[in-house]
Amino acid sequence: MPSGGDDDIRVWLAARIGAGIRLGLSTCLEMLKRLGNPQHDFPSVHVAGTNGKGSLCAHLSALGSRNGEVIGLFTSPHLISVEERARIDGRPISEGQFDQFLAEVREACSIEPSIQPTYFETTFLASMLAFSRSEVDRAVIETGLGGRLDSTRLVDADICAITTISMDHAEILGDSLSKIATEKAGIHRQGVPLICLHHEDESVREAIEGVGGEDVIWISPESKDAQAVANQMAVEIGRRLGWEALDVDVTWHGRTFSPLSWSGASFYVSAAHNSESISHDIGRIQGKEHILLLGMTQKEDLEESISQISNSDMRVKTIVTEVHGGRRQSVPVVELANAISKASGEDPLLIPEPSDAMDIATAIALEKGCMVYVTGSIFLVGKIIEEHVSREGVDLWDFLAAHPLRDQTEG
Repeated sequence: MPSGGDDDIRVWLAARIGAGIRLGLSTCLEMLKRLGNPQHDFPSVHVAGTNGKGSLCAHLSALGSRNGEVIGLFTSPHLISVEERARIDGRPISEGQFDQFLAEVREACSIEPSIQPTYFETTFLASMLAFSRSEVDRAVIETGLGGRLDSTRLVDADICAITTISMDHAEILGDSLSKIATEKAGIHRQGVPLICLHHEDESVREAIEGVGGEDVIWISPESKDAQAVANQMAVEIGRRLGWEALDVDVTWHGRTFSPLSWSGASFYVSAAHNSESISHDIGRIQGKEHILLLGMTQKEDLEESISQISNSDMRVKTIVTEVHGGRRQSVPVVELANAISKASGEDPLLIPEPSDAMDIATAIALEKGCMVYVTGSIFLVGKIIEEHVSREGVDLWDFLAAHPLRDQTEG
């Protein structure tokens, strides 16, 4: 849902998208100094990984809250509203607060020599101000890209974690799993525990241990379900922070597999965007009749991603749509439909507007007595959820809460 915040500061923030991606610490190092180094006002858990890092962060925030701590949660990208990137006690900060911190960041940028941070860096800086001013007990910080040269590397972490390692952003992080693992292991600080999800590839383990040395601690969760893995990792990290292993209630839209309703039909959303996460989430609907609503942004492994999606039984119909948002252009519906036809022989429906596509998908689902499964892009998921919230008349900030407030759950 579009922000109702200060138009001028939001125009300035949107212009930061033009700065693209910047790996390196120098910009934020100077900006944080100009802002009074707010990241030093609280300890942080720093989380990297290819998939599952956002879910781990949400579970850590929920567990910290249940243990009576006020947690600042920084994650990206956002589904609907940029304030999602800065949650306190599970809930996004208000538009007015975010505008205030953005204004402070912009003012610091104007000090000579002027600085032009990226969109990600700007939201990170604003979030550090938000957490400092709210006097959080601890922050949970998700990396943006990689780890070693990610601006989040500047937080004061007393424990770090790495989730999965798979091929993603190879053009930036490296063309092998071991190179990607080395970059992500760059979040390590000497003497600080680095809790890592066990990887079957020996070269990955060697790369991480080559950076983290004796600080590396491998864990092997029993479950293969992403949310169960996130919970088990959170419990292990929490144990080292003195937290009790209490039950948590996490809502992480696009990752937790919870049904929503659209015109009386049940639908599920998956923010999976690469082969590893797509494969995991497709496994959740095996054996269940469904309508697939698919939209994707341009990517190098499009054919591989499509092949993962096409190998699903019990599919009643596929509908392809277009995605708007982010740096990459949408895969046109004709191109996406052709890729699906090539992979599976299916003839999808082509409906460029996502809301229209969802209306048709749910109408078919009601007729056939099945569900709708929405996937392919976090921006598509965000658009569908935004429309769902609008139609249902739900309070957006309540809907976007990652977990109940501390005073509602404190164990």
